[in-house]
Amino acid sequence: MSNDSLEQRRRAAVTPAAYSVHPIYPVRAEGAYLWDADGRKYLDWTVGIAVMSVGHSHPKVIEAVKRQAESFQHLCFAVGMHESYIALAEKLGDIAPGSSPKLTFLVNSGAEAVENAVKIARVTTGRQGIVTFTHAFHGRTHMALSLTAKAHPYKAKFAPRAAEIYRAHYPYTYRNPWGAEEQDSCGERALEALIDQVRTVIGESEVAAFILEPIAGEGGFIPAPRTFLEGLRAYATEIGALWIDDEVQTGIGRTGAWWAVDHFELEPDLVTSAKALSSGFPLSAVIGKAEIMEALGPGILGSTFGGNPVSCAAALATLEVIEEEGLLARARQIGAAATERLTALKARYPQLGEVRGRGAMIGIEFIRNEAKTPAPETVQRVVAHARTGGLLLLPTGTYGNVIRLLPPLRLSDDELAEGLDKLEAAITATLDPVATIA
Repeated sequence: MSNDSLEQRRRAAVTPAAYSVHPIYPVRAEGAYLWDADGRKYLDWTVGIAVMSVGHSHPKVIEAVKRQAESFQHLCFAVGMHESYIALAEKLGDIAPGSSPKLTFLVNSGAEAVENAVKIARVTTGRQGIVTFTHAFHGRTHMALSLTAKAHPYKAKFAPRAAEIYRAHYPYTYRNPWGAEEQDSCGERALEALIDQVRTVIGESEVAAFILEPIAGEGGFIPAPRTFLEGLRAYATEIGALWIDDEVQTGIGRTGAWWAVDHFELEPDLVTSAKALSSGFPLSAVIGKAEIMEALGPGILGSTFGGNPVSCAAALATLEVIEEEGLLARARQIGAAATERLTALKARYPQLGEVRGRGAMIGIEFIRNEAKTPAPETVQRVVAHARTGGLLLLPTGTYGNVIRLLPPLRLSDDELAEGLDKLEAAITATLDPVATIA
């Protein structure tokens, strides 16, 4: 078995629509590393797109999965509830942002959590309008892709899309239509534009919910400013709408807190979670204020596989590992070290237009010139060079010109240094020196 032989089998059996960034076929993974079918070893700074945050094959997670699988693997919660579902809901209620009592509904994927959050918002408010944002990614199912911003490859030709979806400007400080140069100023201008749009185009009484990633993931790892998030929370409350906080990529410790909004001490009405929640086992959650979730009638939500006992066991073990090993603090340490190193590199190579993010969720935006023309071709070369050097990275961004760093939170100092060395080598081998940018 080799990468080439598996590629031939893939072409004969798998639709080309299922795309992979890297032409490799992993056969083993442990901690921060994985090995492909050719025996090559890689430092994995993708972790399955922010999924394996406690590292690959963590012994505690594996043991929890084995123990649960030996008891029983599945019973649809519509047939009968099981203890691990309840235990996970209790734990998520404990760590959810804000002080209000919380109730949880478990499903299978981030997109499914988003779809159900929208259902909950529409039913409990009696309204239909959902306000989403530019640079957003909320998934690929019908409602989720309608909320997602980027046309290619996510939305093009998939029509008709869900109704009563409205799109406002995300506060992207590095690229904003108002000429704002500081985060707070950009947040204020974006909030003003949002409120004007709702009042004049949508109607305040029509809005069921605002859905927002506190750090836009596929859009380019763009942090929303405090001024915008605080203003959005206040405005949603004022007009009787809900705030759906999409933490599918930012949550479960990635930013150095359980949730990205914890850094601002804000409480959304609904939170969606997936990815790192269960270390690769299919599971997602909608966590909502109890007063909202209690307003739903029996049977209004459902899922055959949602809250699978094995996935719940993996999630409970994952959350224990994060707490016991101090991985929230470790995420902050990783972010500080990476930002310091990359900021120094940016001083030598202005093609690194911006280094941004929070905790162990760092984006590097590449540009061609002082006009900030996006440089997706540079990103592709850096990612390919890094892979050759044994480091797996992922591109992202509305313009395809951002590299996202998603190292495991359970990362040693040596592994962190190794990754940063390989990243810097890939960047310096790809970019021209400072004098060539114009």
